[in-house]
Amino acid sequence: MPSEEPDVVEVQNKGWFTPARLLWLFCAMNMLVYMDRGVISSNGVNGARGDEKSPGYGIQGDFGLSLTQDGYLPAAFLVGLLVSSPIFAEASKHVNAFRLIALGLGVWTLSTAGCGLSFGFWSLLICRMFVGVGEASFVALASPFIDDNAPPQAKTRWLATFYLCIPVGYALGYIFGGLVAGPLGWRAAFLLEAAAMSPFVAFCALAPPIHLRGMSKEADRTPAEMVRDVKGPKAWGTGLVGALREVTGDLLTVCRHPVYVCTVGGQTLYTAFIGAIAYLGPKAGRDVFSISGETADLVFGAVTVLTGVFGTLAGGYLLDRMGSTMANALAICASGMAIGAVLIMLSFGVTTSLLAFVPPFAAGQFAIFGIQAPNTAVVLWSVPARLRPFAMSLQVIVIHVFGDVPSPVLLGWLQEHIQNWRISIGISAVLLLLGAAVFYLGRYFSGREPDYRIVSASEDASAARNEEPGTPLLRDADGTADM
Repeated sequence: MPSEEPDVVEVQNKGWFTPARLLWLFCAMNMLVYMDRGVISSNGVNGARGDEKSPGYGIQGDFGLSLTQDGYLPAAFLVGLLVSSPIFAEASKHVNAFRLIALGLGVWTLSTAGCGLSFGFWSLLICRMFVGVGEASFVALASPFIDDNAPPQAKTRWLATFYLCIPVGYALGYIFGGLVAGPLGWRAAFLLEAAAMSPFVAFCALAPPIHLRGMSKEADRTPAEMVRDVKGPKAWGTGLVGALREVTGDLLTVCRHPVYVCTVGGQTLYTAFIGAIAYLGPKAGRDVFSISGETADLVFGAVTVLTGVFGTLAGGYLLDRMGSTMANALAICASGMAIGAVLIMLSFGVTTSLLAFVPPFAAGQFAIFGIQAPNTAVVLWSVPARLRPFAMSLQVIVIHVFGDVPSPVLLGWLQEHIQNWRISIGISAVLLLLGAAVFYLGRYFSGREPDYRIVSASEDASAARNEEPGTPLLRDADGTADM
């Protein structure tokens, strides 16, 4: 870690703020965001379509959904994500990012409650679309906040702590959905989620805000002040043209960084597999090993919790021990993907009982969850500081558009045609091997590209004071402007 980097970013409004409190606040909110993914994937909430032998239950049973149609539900949030993610990323340059998180998660809360009140497939699908607005605001902005405020010697471990909430949230969602749906019905699971997020939204909206490194003082404004400052249709039109120009400039800038491009490519393949196995894995386990849906939820949930926690923490700890360089981070990602692919193929391909299945499957998940913190660290370190929200936002869009949005649908289609979960999951695991190759290519480029953590705090502050909208002013390691 370069010596010029400050231990903690200075903030104007200390009040409630300490770096540790910020981390735990973000962890709690991240847990709820991803718990929702597990809830809609759980057998109790998602259910099964009825047939001559047994009545349907859950969402599939109530709305009569096919397996392919059902696969669109976890993908629908992409609509809200695609529309709002670049808006939140660019707005973070002009509006306080902490307030933007409150705005996005407020939409998430209302949309999740709407899922519980839906009356058919289309109303549920529309609510799932708006859930993506919350992820767009939160996931893209929380990581830069943590990277700013974590101690230099433990940055990756702090990111790992934040990202372990993804598998833990998924797993708790499986378990929560299964436990709640039985006595209270599947709708209650969504309503309880919305109630749990409401206090966090209120806190982010009302507490003294904190600020991101690399942003101008203009970003101290609230969303209401930003709207107030734009007067008349002509101003709105000019602002829209300027915003589009700014987004285009930022997109071209980050895409000229090959380490960033390879890292996002590798994570896209990782996310595609995780999305497919998270949504359809319990169904596959239920059918392959002839167990009940509740047992499948509990087994997959427990394995995901344990491997998610220890795998994600192990990846962050290993990188901090090896030395927090982009090359080391990408080596961990490539190795974890390759090892995980082999173990997961073996678990579904050759085991004949649930007892024999769990150890290799758990080891494979441990390996692939270990890439999460190193991968995110490279995304944050491979672009200029002021472009981190945009880089995270673009990453989120890409990994979902080409990753976990199409993969459950494609795996569902594949299984409907092959009618063999062992072969279907084995074909899906090839994505992990391809991801390992892409991460290794990123490692090759990392020796030739700058690490933007070397930019000193004074240079960062100077750039933030003098920036013009749409013009990246931070400089590469060789001193040349990143235009």
